[in-house]
Parts: sequence; C-alpha cells; structure tokens
Amino acid sequence: MITRTIFLTLIFLTSFLAGCITENQSMVEEEIIEPSAPERMSFTSRVMGDENNSDLDLHDYASNNSVLLIWVAANCKGCHDWTDVLAEEVNNGNISNDSILSIHRYPAFESPSSVENVYGKNSTNPVSWPLLLPSEDTQVYDLDTGLESEYSIYDAFGNPSTPTLQIIDSTGKLTWSSKTYWATEELVDEIKVLLE
Repeated sequence: MITRTIFLTLIFLTSFLAGCITENQSMVEEEIIEPSAPERMSFTSRVMGDENNSDLDLHDYASNNSVLLIWVAANCKGCHDWTDVLAEEVNNGNISNDSILSIHRYPAFESPSSVENVYGKNSTNPVSWPLLLPSEDTQVYDLDTGLESEYSIYDAFGNPSTPTLQIIDSTGKLTWSSKTYWATEELVDEIKVLLE
C-alpha cells in the first residue's frame, strides 16, 4: 500500500512540474523586424514622350488631390482595357486627367519605345495623362524624413503586377489598391468616388 501511495505521489509531482522552466530559460523567440516601406513616399521618373527629358515628382503631381496609379506593361491586355476605359471616363468628364498616372512596370523586359508604341499619342491605347518610365533602381524617398529610403520603387509599392491600380493621396500615402485584371463598371464607379 505504501508503495502504491509513493508511486501515485511521484506521478502527481511529475505531472505537476511538467513544462516548468528555470529562471535562466526563456520562452521568447527572437523576432527579426524587417524595415518597412515609408508610410508617405514619393519618387521621380522621366515621362514618356517628354522631349525635354524632365522628371515628374509623384508628390508634386499628387499634392492637390488623390491620384490613381496604373501599373502597366506594353503586352498586358488588361492594362490596355483599363487604359481605354479610363480614357473614356476622362473624355466624358467623369475623371480628371490630372487624377491619373500610369507607371511602366517592367523596364528590364520592355523598352520605352515598345511602351510608347502602345500608349503614345498615335498608338492603339493612347493615354492623355503622364506615363512614367522609371528604371529598375529608381529609389523611393520618405516624405517624413526627406531622405532616400532603401526601397526601390517596385518594393515600396508592393511589387505590383500588371495591371495593378492604386490610389495615393495628397500626403503621399497609398490608400487603396486593386489587382482586378479587366475593368469593371463597379470598380470604375468605386474609383470615381475615391478620387472625388
């Protein structure tokens, strides 16, 4: 009987102490915190078709109102569709031409001339708003610090595929994003409200 009592006591004590740690042990795992893209950001880039080779500053362009950014590629049918639908909205006076900005997404794979052949003045899907031609190493700068960040344009904007639509407000914050491939009436209506 005493052996049984000792045995049960040992089982009880063993289960009671299971999982305890000493003062020198730690249950906290080391967390590596990656730096995040600036909350308020901008960049400069040359503009398609600008013979003066001047750069457009995103923050200056969006300083008075929110701007719809359309990440495009020359061979992206969804980009052509969005461009045509938005051009019609501009022509009908539903969206201001100053509220849209296209950005070429794949400069490593498509030349500026191939982009201009699709989106230039005498092309199949012409834009009446600026189309930016950033390079792969275009850096984003942090509007809060005024310093260049360690992020390239593509990393800072979430490595957008094409077509990606984003809205940046007048303070330089991304406030909305969509990766809908084909333009829809519902999404165009939503964009119009967001740009008001």
